[in-house]
Amino acid sequence: MNSKAKPLLMASCLLLSLLVSTSLSAKALRSPVQTGDDIIVAKGDIPTPAKYHQAIQAELDYASQNITSIISLLNQLNVALSSGNLSQAQQFYVQAHQHYERVRPIVRLFGHADRIINSRASYFLQGTSDYRFKGFHLVEYLLFDSKNLAAAKDAVGELLMYCRDLKQRLAQEQIDIPKLVQSSADFIEMAIEVKLAGKENLYSHSDIADMAANVQGSQHIIEELSAFIPQSMLKQINRNYQQINAIMSHYVTANGQYKTFEALTWHDKKKLYSLLSQQANLLATLRAILDVAVYYKF
Repeated sequence: MNSKAKPLLMASCLLLSLLVSTSLSAKALRSPVQTGDDIIVAKGDIPTPAKYHQAIQAELDYASQNITSIISLLNQLNVALSSGNLSQAQQFYVQAHQHYERVRPIVRLFGHADRIINSRASYFLQGTSDYRFKGFHLVEYLLFDSKNLAAAKDAVGELLMYCRDLKQRLAQEQIDIPKLVQSSADFIEMAIEVKLAGKENLYSHSDIADMAANVQGSQHIIEELSAFIPQSMLKQINRNYQQINAIMSHYVTANGQYKTFEALTWHDKKKLYSLLSQQANLLATLRAILDVAVYYKF
């Protein structure tokens, strides 16, 4: 190396060192800074306390059981389609989707799984003709609107593939306690924002069944966490569930299913809106009540 090239090399190395140092410094500045004796900064440094492990595993088991039920019902739906029994196939759809709504906020924790499995036609510019429209609501559309049994069979086959994949994923995943606690409120908010407006199942009109499923899913989480919730608050939460379930029970048919959305009276809709809103607000305070550390992902 000649004497002229050596200073240039040294200058380049110094510049590279400064750039790396600056980059690391900038990255550190962008990281969340928290203070306090009980606060730990990085996500990896906030393990879920051991006392919550049983509740988390119980919820994962509950989700897996419901996904297993979905797979079974979809298989029965396929048999009904093969025999040309549209009415029976429609019933299996409603039941399968109800099981999905019992665990949907948990599914939403796993990337884009919910968007693939449960997207409504309104999510896409091309609506029902969009190639991305698939999953539960495509099956619903084909069964209740176009009544295309051959296409429905293909759509059910694809949905079964997604559900089997989801079950395998559930067996390998874990849920952080802040997400589990938040899901108890997410269930209720889903019921308020979508089902109570009749916007979830636009073709089968089975939103009452799904609303009941959302409440059941929320209630299951609270049951698993009940040992950690102050008794005064737990009583209030359970009282709300009882009142909500009492209204929902008016819409159960003789065969144990739920009536279609059109049966929901304006009076009961207003009562449910009030009770569900109270419950969502109450459950939203649980993370603070349980002193669950919250962190941000960047």
